[in-house]
Amino acid sequence: MNPEAPLRLLLGPQRPIVNLDSAVARSGIGDGPICVISAAWQEAEGDIDDVQHLVQRPLSDLRIYERTEKVFAADKRLHEAYRRRQDRLKEQQRLYRMRLRHLMVAARQILRTDGDPDVLAAERRHAISQLRALDRHHLGQVEQEHSRFDSVFNADSHGLLAEHAAAIEDQLSQCETVLITGGNVVILMNRLRLFGLDRHLQHKNIIAWSAGAMVLCDRIVLFHDRMPQGRRDSEIVGQGMGLLPDIVLLPDATGRLRAKDQARIKLFSRRFAPASCMTLDNSALLLFENQALRDSEAAKRITRDGRFKRVRAA
Repeated sequence: MNPEAPLRLLLGPQRPIVNLDSAVARSGIGDGPICVISAAWQEAEGDIDDVQHLVQRPLSDLRIYERTEKVFAADKRLHEAYRRRQDRLKEQQRLYRMRLRHLMVAARQILRTDGDPDVLAAERRHAISQLRALDRHHLGQVEQEHSRFDSVFNADSHGLLAEHAAAIEDQLSQCETVLITGGNVVILMNRLRLFGLDRHLQHKNIIAWSAGAMVLCDRIVLFHDRMPQGRRDSEIVGQGMGLLPDIVLLPDATGRLRAKDQARIKLFSRRFAPASCMTLDNSALLLFENQALRDSEAAKRITRDGRFKRVRAA
């Protein structure tokens, strides 16, 4: 492996079609041992027998979720501070959604309406700029909450966290490749951040699907146009690890996005520009080497006019 040009193999959900085995073989990732992060599965963390069968390489789970629970049990002060932070983040997200709803309705109406092209163009740009401003404000507020917590409880100075972080680093030193499963993306990112894993993964090959792929981006965007309680506007929940900047990944986009609602899709693309919004449906594959796209299968990019275009490697 070239540590200056690590591979990032991104996949969609592994149901109903499993393409993890064929994608790993196709990627050129070596046959050495692989560290696994399955914290997004929560209590099912470490249940990786099926993964072992597919990749045919020695696997060792880093047990990030289990380690977190042990730290919480041993340090009540840390656990209480963590819970307070999560409560404040939930309140921040609630207020953000409240403001976002009105801006999104107005922006969609502006995109759908007819009128003088010059006047409309200016108003559409302004409507999107208001959304971006709210997203930036929200992301800043979220990061302030994280920074307040991190200034006291971090893997460099807190004894228990430092102890576990050192054990994780030692385990990682024995692998060139890390596999990150799907699951709950917020829980996954919180655990990764708690042990400072972003810096340890920079020079590793990474195989990831769904939520595991989302945390590699610089922003984590939740989206779901189809829910039992109705549509939900796409929203930023926080920063990812930034290993794949200027990309927004959309796992299971076929099931979650109203692809035929062109105004809705167009707004999504323009709102998060200049980042490229890429779908990762079941059987999709994206392979990056040193942030350059080297291979692609069944992944699509949302264009500025709200269409889906097949992603092709250069």
